[in-house]
Order: sequence, then C-alpha cells, then structure tokens
Amino acid sequence: MSGETSIPMVVPGLRRLLLGLTVLLTGCGWSDTKVIPLTKSEDNLKYITLAYLEAHARLGHGPQNAEELKPFLKDFGDPEELLVSPNDREPYVVIWGADPTRGGPTEYQGMWQILAYERKGTGGKRAVTDIRGRPLTVPEEDLPKLRFVGGHKPSAN
Repeated sequence: MSGETSIPMVVPGLRRLLLGLTVLLTGCGWSDTKVIPLTKSEDNLKYITLAYLEAHARLGHGPQNAEELKPFLKDFGDPEELLVSPNDREPYVVIWGADPTRGGPTEYQGMWQILAYERKGTGGKRAVTDIRGRPLTVPEEDLPKLRFVGGHKPSAN
C-alpha cells in the first residue's frame, strides 16, 4: 500500500471505532443528512481521549498528569494548545489515572462515562468527551445527569 499512511493502532478495536465514528459523523452518505461539524473544543477533547487511550495501552495505566499525556498528543497538534479550551481559555479537566477500557453506555444521549470536559464552558454549555472519544456539548444543567469515570464529580460554575 504505497502512498498510504496509517496511524499505528495499539488499542484493540480503535481502528473500528474511528471508522464507525467517521461513518456516523458523515451520515452514512444520505443526501438529506445534515452534518454538524465538531467545534474546536469538541475536536480537542476527541484528540485528548484518543491520546489518552494510546497512552493507556502503551503505559499499562491511564496517564497520571498532562506531562505523561503530552507525548501522545503530539500526533494531533501542539499539546499545550490541545489541553486548553478555546471557549473558556481554561485547561480541560481530565480525569487522570482512569482506566478508559472500563465502562459502558449510560442513559444520557448514548454517552459513555466522561473522561474530560471544559472547566467552565461558555453560554451555559460545556463540551465533554466520553471514554470512546465521542464529544458532545451539553447544557450546564445536564452535567449532573452525566456519569464520569472513577465516580468523579465536576465542580459547579
């Protein structure tokens, strides 16, 4: 396969997950489907989760802090920029040391346990991402409805 590049997939099933997300986000090719692009914050959170999954696979544990995650974020851009929300200009809250392979669907809009989110957000909303790397911007009042890895509880604004 000359001319093609591929990202090494250490996490089992990650390639299928990314393919599934691509199909989901492109609307399966239906012409009447409207694709809503991810916001910059949602993109950052997606990359944080993908890097977190890679770090977990290679280190044998969830990264303990931003310094342990940064080498894995370099594939997606400048780690310093990716770790700060463009909306509230605050570092994202990342639940360090968590096992992203544990968990499953929750009752909230098909989301799984939340791994990272905006500290304050803007306009009464915060961007979050689950352990699969699925980002979503949710109303502030819905935060208590979300389940977070390790039983984490977000602080109120």
